[in-house]
Amino acid sequence: MRARPAARLVATNPLPTAFCHGATLLPLPTGDLLGAWFGGTAEGEPDSAIYVARLRAGADAWDPPAEAVPHGGHPCGNPVLFLGAPGVIWLAYFRVWGAWCTGGRPCARLSLDGGRTWGPETVLLDRPGVLTKNKPWRLDAELLLPVYDEVAWRVGIARLGVARHADRWVFDDLTIGAASGVPMIQGTLAEAGPGRLLMLMRTKVGRIWRAESADGGRTWGGVRATPLPNPNAGIDMACLPDGRLWLAYNATDRGRDPMEWDLRYPLCLAESADGGETWRHVLTLEEGPGEFSYPAIVVDGAGRVHVAYTHRRTAIAHVILDP
Repeated sequence: MRARPAARLVATNPLPTAFCHGATLLPLPTGDLLGAWFGGTAEGEPDSAIYVARLRAGADAWDPPAEAVPHGGHPCGNPVLFLGAPGVIWLAYFRVWGAWCTGGRPCARLSLDGGRTWGPETVLLDRPGVLTKNKPWRLDAELLLPVYDEVAWRVGIARLGVARHADRWVFDDLTIGAASGVPMIQGTLAEAGPGRLLMLMRTKVGRIWRAESADGGRTWGGVRATPLPNPNAGIDMACLPDGRLWLAYNATDRGRDPMEWDLRYPLCLAESADGGETWRHVLTLEEGPGEFSYPAIVVDGAGRVHVAYTHRRTAIAHVILDP
């Protein structure tokens, strides 16, 4: 396996804020790569806005970042970039009216020019505490966006038809895993096999948990713990062209207190060749110490894997892997 060493996202340009977190990546049909994150003086402060940068096809350095979602005194977090209908790029995120996270609501802006400009903000669901983190999974004519309730610590799905100009999201009940009694948020989706969806979830109990659906994500069963550790930190999963699953995660159960950010290390990749039943270690991206967290993992049109993640809350790192 060959890997390009981690480089700061916007490597030759200073980031516009002291704090940054919550990266997302989107490979475009043109070969460009879009990246976004939220930043300000510190997490939850009123000046937290969403920034977007572009890595042009064949370039070694990212273009300077631009503010895509101004804070307006109501902070934003957890951007998610993805393609909708042809020619439409979505930028989903949460905006907070009230307490950080629990006062957040899912919002979105659209770009019709490849991510260079963004339209007006739309509130997708007027319910406090419902947030975004990971990219959607495209299933037939629908996008399934993982969402979660940070008030109740439960996971769910928001659905969007991908017909041209579709913009109405339907939110399923945010009750995945409720019967387990385990607090879980920030699901990540992938296809585990023909007709089977796998969701892995962040928890407070020191392990990543999983659930499966055989009906397009409308009902979920098989909710149980995996052997993979989790320090109450974000995860993300991608499906390689040959069907293997790659998971980016912090391979530790230390630091489950949300204030223990500096214990979120090491940051690793694990692989499953059997639909998420078993996992093996592939690569350590960051040994630590320090916080290396909230990964986003995507596969581009050439089959390369891109991972972006928080680098000590002062930069976003970007790694390119040849699987």
